[in-house]
Parts: sequence; structure tokens; C-alpha cells
Amino acid sequence: MLKKHQESINCLMDATEALLNAMEKHGINTESLGRSPEFVVLVHFLKAIIDGKMDVPNNLSNRISELADTLDIDKITGTTLH
Repeated sequence: MLKKHQESINCLMDATEALLNAMEKHGINTESLGRSPEFVVLVHFLKAIIDGKMDVPNNLSNRISELADTLDIDKITGTTLH
């Protein structure tokens, strides 16, 4: 594995583990959650965000960046991005 991808993968693993630990503290069954398609998509989103920070271009990172510029997330709370 290339060194630039290794750092991204390590960061993704740490972020995912922290997310699951926090969910488990609040009574969420992380075993079943980890197998759900929604969680897989979430992990892919996290990877795209991390890759964007690591200068690894991909379409998803570009789209997230465009949405972040377009949506005023800091002023809008309780909104779900579909």
C-alpha cells in the first residue's frame, strides 16, 4: 500500500473506531450496525472526506466540498442532507 494511502486508512480506522465506541456508550448495537449498508456508506463518506484532506482527488470529495460551500451548514441545524 502506498504511504499516502496508509495515513488515510489509519485515520479512517481511528475515526470509525471512535464513532463506534461513542455509539456503544449510548446503547447502540455496534455489531449489527457495522454490518448495515448505511454504515458502509457512512464509512465511504468518511473516507472521501479524509481523502479530500489528503489531496487524493475523487468525485465524492469534490461533491462534498461543493455542498459545503453551497450550504450554510453552520447556520442551519436539524437539516438532513440527502
